[in-house]
Amino acid sequence: MNVQELQFLLQELLQAIEQVVLSGEELSDEFQGMLAQTLELLYGQIEELSGNPVEGLPAGRQTPELESSMPSSNVEGFAYDDENERLLVRFLGKYPDKDGPIYSYDGVPPNIFDIFRRGAIPAKTNGKNKWGQWWRGKYPSMGAAMYHLIRAGGYPYQRIS
Repeated sequence: MNVQELQFLLQELLQAIEQVVLSGEELSDEFQGMLAQTLELLYGQIEELSGNPVEGLPAGRQTPELESSMPSSNVEGFAYDDENERLLVRFLGKYPDKDGPIYSYDGVPPNIFDIFRRGAIPAKTNGKNKWGQWWRGKYPSMGAAMYHLIRAGGYPYQRIS
């Protein structure tokens, strides 16, 4: 396959995932893992064939700056250092202080970060806290993406503040 065919396939896959999630259909953890691996392979193949980073992925050397996440009852903000594949996540603090602890996760590939930053894993539980409410199938979900991609991914981490 050439780059254009792979890019078309990638867009079709991302649209299909979005439609499934928006329909409320629940995907098993195993299937979500397979989708993440497939996306990782597609991104890698496109980058290898084109010699360029895939659009939408972090590129170049950047100094991480914490940016606010989408509305979340768990994650306040995050930053990604693509040179070192390091993800920094600031969790929400104790109410009413939003500034909670910051954790550093090492070895997070750019494609996994891209899926994380989009909150592209639907919530699997119902609940609420002082920061917000979530429900099974809520999409996008920063908390679910954090749990299923980063925490379950087994990336080494440490609290840095």
